[in-house]
Amino acid sequence: MTPIATVSRANPVANRFDNPRIGNRVTAAAGVGGVYHAMEKAIPNRALVPLLKMNQHGGIDCPGCAWPEPAQGDINFVEFCENGAKAIAQETTPKRVTREFFANTTVQQMREMTDYELDQLGRLTEPMLYDRSRGDEKYHPVSWDEAYDLIAEQLKATDPDRAIFYTSGTAVNESAFIFGVLGRRHGSNNLPDCANLCHDSTGVALAKTVGVGKGSIVMQDMYNTDLIISVGQNPGTNHPRSLTAFKKQKENGGKFITINPMPETGLMKFKEPQSIKGAIGIADKISDEYVQVRLDGDRALFQQINREVIRRDLLDRKFLDEFCSNVDETIAHLNSLDDAALERGSGVSQREVKKIVDYVEKAETVVLAWTLGVTQHRNAVATIQEMMNFLLLTGNYGKPGAGSAPFRGHSNVQGDRTMGISEKMPEWFLANLEKEFGFDVPRKHGVSSTGAGMQLRDKNVDFFMSLGGNYIRAMSDTTALEDGMTATKLSAHMLTKLNGTCAWPGEKSLILPVRSRTDVDIQASGPQKVSVEASDSKVSASFPKRRANRDLDLHSEVQIICNVGERTFGDAFWKPMMDNYDVIRDHIANVIPGFENYNERLKRPGGFMLPHAARERIFNTSDGKAQLTINETDTIELEGDQLLLTTVRSHDQYNTISYGLDDRYRGVRGGRRVIFIRKEDLIQRGLKDGDIVDVVSEYESGRRVAPNFRLVEYNIAKDCVGGYFPELNILVPVEHMAKGSETPVSKSLVVHLEPTGQNANNL
Repeated sequence: MTPIATVSRANPVANRFDNPRIGNRVTAAAGVGGVYHAMEKAIPNRALVPLLKMNQHGGIDCPGCAWPEPAQGDINFVEFCENGAKAIAQETTPKRVTREFFANTTVQQMREMTDYELDQLGRLTEPMLYDRSRGDEKYHPVSWDEAYDLIAEQLKATDPDRAIFYTSGTAVNESAFIFGVLGRRHGSNNLPDCANLCHDSTGVALAKTVGVGKGSIVMQDMYNTDLIISVGQNPGTNHPRSLTAFKKQKENGGKFITINPMPETGLMKFKEPQSIKGAIGIADKISDEYVQVRLDGDRALFQQINREVIRRDLLDRKFLDEFCSNVDETIAHLNSLDDAALERGSGVSQREVKKIVDYVEKAETVVLAWTLGVTQHRNAVATIQEMMNFLLLTGNYGKPGAGSAPFRGHSNVQGDRTMGISEKMPEWFLANLEKEFGFDVPRKHGVSSTGAGMQLRDKNVDFFMSLGGNYIRAMSDTTALEDGMTATKLSAHMLTKLNGTCAWPGEKSLILPVRSRTDVDIQASGPQKVSVEASDSKVSASFPKRRANRDLDLHSEVQIICNVGERTFGDAFWKPMMDNYDVIRDHIANVIPGFENYNERLKRPGGFMLPHAARERIFNTSDGKAQLTINETDTIELEGDQLLLTTVRSHDQYNTISYGLDDRYRGVRGGRRVIFIRKEDLIQRGLKDGDIVDVVSEYESGRRVAPNFRLVEYNIAKDCVGGYFPELNILVPVEHMAKGSETPVSKSLVVHLEPTGQNANNL
């Protein structure tokens, strides 16, 4: 075995116990408390005015999650949630990271700060350069011209296979599209993005089964469906505006089933802050049934459900005969499975399964929703395929009120993929791009986010440029990526604020402060608007009108990418795109079907919908039909004191950004190093609430330790534990990906707990 891999050899803060306090849990999502916490962030950070126009026609699109806006007639006067307010406050904050901070802070000292501490410093004010070749220990100011020249010089000298162009899901359509043009102009399809980290498994499974890697529902389907089945979700934290849609579905007579290893507050009770009832503290019940499933047990559970659907003959024979293939083979496979084995795999009794199917039997329409609680397992693709079997067997696809609803994370993560940010775009896209811009577009597949991580680990990256994001913290295998980033010849990051990735610079490293979505962006043709795609495939405009942050020396993402492209390659097409973003959208319209007359259609209130063949029961699969699939159960068997670990977000967190250190829905305040564990599992292992343990995972490549976590007694499935990422990312080797996709396996990790001999209650 290789030597022990700790969180970080050079980052003491990553090993430090942070003394979380455990207390009462808030039992209903949102309400007056949610409004208070939103305003607590918004008002001192000058975010109130932008919030009133957020998600409204002519205003800005929320930089948080990708939850769709309602139809124009259904939009509320206030169309934002607590986390949306926090996301805007991040951009409008008066706090500044000045050159004085960098003059007084070494890179090593930055490594000793948490991402929360770095984020709290405020907005970046000017470009900064670190240059190890001249003995730098700190970043120092640099002009934009010098920054662009440094990037262009290194890009010209870099083999395309050793260059990485990483994109965060906050990037808008316009900047994502031309970032892809930059990478491919350089000769590389190394265009990983954060979609690799979350819904890559969804894309693979849906493309195989129905021919398109996106969800099929629109907002009206969510309101009007008879039954929503939510799997592996925590929308009260990750997509709070969806709770309003769930409430409307319940008011319309719909039913709601939650399947999750932990009961999440937002799916239990919801106080809608814009209703009188919610404002005075009366909560609406969301879930009619809560089903506590074992980690990685969703696949076995849906096999149980599908077997019961077959037994009761709830099959939509007409739909199956006309639109589906592999039907008989899949039914035969499901009938061959053993009930007891499936129950052991899911942790759900046959009695509970029958109760679920009772709801299905009474429902004319069903929407199946899921998020990372499904996608980040080793067998995630097979799980989603089995979930799709359920929708197809019951005919719940391509009709009003029915279909698939994968909830996307960052606000434009789906749009970035549509714009071509992927390591393996189809031939039609590459051919159209080549025709549009007139350069040779590479056909060789590039690397995903995990592939880029393996290249970094192996010191095979010379040039790393990121369009937003916090790559090192978002990815698995923290230490390997820290070491790998420092081995690059140039790393350059387009950011609004500092994050942990900045603390691990290459030989040369640039921090490039960008305009945020709330900052007015004035180019040669005047103020610019941008656009995004929501989870329902609707494209809408985002147009800031607030001229704040004039004290900052910011360039837009488009401005940076075009300047780098022009200085590197000298092409004539860069400057017109920088001067007028309409030109970018005209290029997009010529390259990507569905974007015809892009600029005109973007003026419509609410934007426009992209085509989605599967909604019309047109399945662009290998045989032209929706494909049922045969999936093995593959139950994870545990030995001795082993447990299954899931990593989750805190309520005060969005992806790698911590807005605060409290998770009031789980009763955790002031710290993040916690492990949620069932009382019976504590007793079985001779542990108790408050004990401080090291969390250990073991692989052929070595033993990995995440030290100093406080145990918190919690209602979580038997033999399962949970904790926050990115603190636990060290436990996942970068090569540990889902089968069939390249999503890091951050759920159902086999771990054990090693007591340190301390208890937090006695410290």
